[in-house]
Amino acid sequence: MKYCYQCNRVTIGEPLFCNFCGRSYNVKLCPRLHGNPRNAETCSQCGSRDLSTPQPKVPLWAPILQFFLSLVPGLVLVLLSIVVIASLVNVLLHKPNMLVGIVLLFVALGVLWWVWAQIPLWFRKAIYKMLKRKRDDHEGRGRR
Repeated sequence: MKYCYQCNRVTIGEPLFCNFCGRSYNVKLCPRLHGNPRNAETCSQCGSRDLSTPQPKVPLWAPILQFFLSLVPGLVLVLLSIVVIASLVNVLLHKPNMLVGIVLLFVALGVLWWVWAQIPLWFRKAIYKMLKRKRDDHEGRGRR
């Protein structure tokens, strides 16, 4: 499975090209599918000048940031879940009249878990906008 940073879609399997936008993944490919570096002007094996357009280059820090953005909220939610479960047990044993408050806390915790599950989608959109802005700025300078 590969993620395309051009169109923000996932292609199943080990494809050479994105099924949605047609960009190649991190290499330039000639019509005979010979792999070439991103900066190649001609194919190193057959000499073809007809090379594919690779997806935008992803900054090194983007996958690291994505990992931490998905990990940190998850750890906080796990700890919060443990505290809420311990509070529920304590309330059930000692103060049954506070049960409604604990149920509302569980609902809030469920919403937080749902939001955490949505973070990768938000992150992909933010990275896409950042890369698009950077690419548009770069292309704008190249035309002048």
